[in-house]
Amino acid sequence: MTTGPDLPRASPMLRLALILGLLSAVGPFAIDMYLPAMPAIAENLGADEAVTQLTLAAYFAAFGLAQLFYGPWSDQVGRKVPLYTGLGIFAVASIGCALAPTISWLIAFRVLQGLGGAVLMVLPRAVIRDQYTGPQATRLMAMVMLVISVSPMLAPLAGSALLALG
Repeated sequence: MTTGPDLPRASPMLRLALILGLLSAVGPFAIDMYLPAMPAIAENLGADEAVTQLTLAAYFAAFGLAQLFYGPWSDQVGRKVPLYTGLGIFAVASIGCALAPTISWLIAFRVLQGLGGAVLMVLPRAVIRDQYTGPQATRLMAMVMLVISVSPMLAPLAGSALLALG
């Protein structure tokens, strides 16, 4: 039995850029994917659209404030513990959002989602700073930003597709 030619392997920097970019895109994706569903959320939870928009403001506030915490914490304890903690909070809060029976619960879970998702904006930059310097760091950051830049285009499409599926 013959095997085909070996497939080319991605460089470690390219692989890291893809992973860090995807991690960084989770937070913005949770915003942009959510927007097409806001009228349906208001209708399903029996809430006013203005109150439903508060879920977005709550997410933004928690997302912004938590970034101030994750940076220094990851400098003290390393990158893994804050990353796993933030991802865990984000995942549990996402399940809570999906199961929220009232708009109040949804707002609370969106706050938790913002608190967890903030780690995904802070740590990729810290990892780049830890691993690379100078032109290599600049190149890696540019690749990460390229991955992140696709999120605002794909997230509303994904949100609309999920909404259409029911």
